[in-house]
Amino acid sequence: MKLFHSIKIGLSDIYYIWRREYRAVFHDLGIVLFFFALPFAYPIVYAAVYNPEVVREVPMVVVDNARTPLSRELAREMDATPNAHIVSYCADMDEAKHMMYEKHCYGILFIPEDFSRKVERGEQSVVSFYSDMSILLNYKGFLIALTDVTMNLGGKLQTQALGGATQEQINVATQPIPYSSINLYNPESGLASFLLPAILVLILQQSLILGIGMMAGGIYEHRQLHLFYSGREHMHNNVLHLVIGKSLCYFSLYILCTAYILHFIPWLFKYPQIGSQVEIYSFAVPFLLSSIFFGMTLSIFVRERESSFLLFVFTSVIFLFISGITSVSYTHLRAHETGRNLVCRLLLEKKKKEKNSSSYILIKSTRQL
Repeated sequence: MKLFHSIKIGLSDIYYIWRREYRAVFHDLGIVLFFFALPFAYPIVYAAVYNPEVVREVPMVVVDNARTPLSRELAREMDATPNAHIVSYCADMDEAKHMMYEKHCYGILFIPEDFSRKVERGEQSVVSFYSDMSILLNYKGFLIALTDVTMNLGGKLQTQALGGATQEQINVATQPIPYSSINLYNPESGLASFLLPAILVLILQQSLILGIGMMAGGIYEHRQLHLFYSGREHMHNNVLHLVIGKSLCYFSLYILCTAYILHFIPWLFKYPQIGSQVEIYSFAVPFLLSSIFFGMTLSIFVRERESSFLLFVFTSVIFLFISGITSVSYTHLRAHETGRNLVCRLLLEKKKKEKNSSSYILIKSTRQL
């Protein structure tokens, strides 16, 4: 009977702490903002910033000092890519800079005067690209487009240097091991699909830790700890009941926020999700409990409400990198096959013979003007 009485008293104490914590949360506007407004508003803000994930037809200008068929072909192929659109051909860099400052374009392709001459001599020719870094998505699109165009043009030049080679020899020389790269779960290579799932989980953790820290700092700042559980003084001597009661309060408050962030937001913005909702929520339960216990542990260092910002906010970047988020890609490689044998070795022999006749284009990307 004594055991059942102890269990009854313990459950009663836990329920009292749970109810008292609820009252403290909803009577503090700052904590309500962190527990509800922040988890509900931040995902929408972040998703709106990174949506759309891929930009198309970003305006750019060309400064072509070479004015040769090869330089015009480079500009035409750049304009034909889905990521870039040439809006003007400028006479010099000053005119191109002025257009960028006026936001008429976000990139400048500079082709030097000796571009074609160096290529014909078998030397490296430098093509400079200047990008406005205020929007990283534009820079990413420009870089992908220019890389593909120059590699394609370099392959054509290398093919011309082979002379009377057969198509099979040309294929081996230009692409001995054909490959295709597939970004798993993110086929568009969008920044939001890559970054936002990790940020959504980080929002859950940080809002929870900051809210718990603010509550602990407010209690300590106003010297109300001895009055916080008035009428239940023996609570101070039972840490287990205190931890369980407070944890149940925070956990129950974050059930709705967790469903909103891990289910509604990915569904609304079409973010990739691996696994069923049951599996996701199964992992969310220990995640929430660990975040709650972590926040309660860190709260002992908080002596003022504002201290939680100074102590905990900087850890968001640390936790983001510790999580090890990375894009998953699958690269399919296959050796170029002939009717008889694999001829990868032939490429190495040809490259030694034709080293002097091969032409390459070197890209130099700079961040800003």
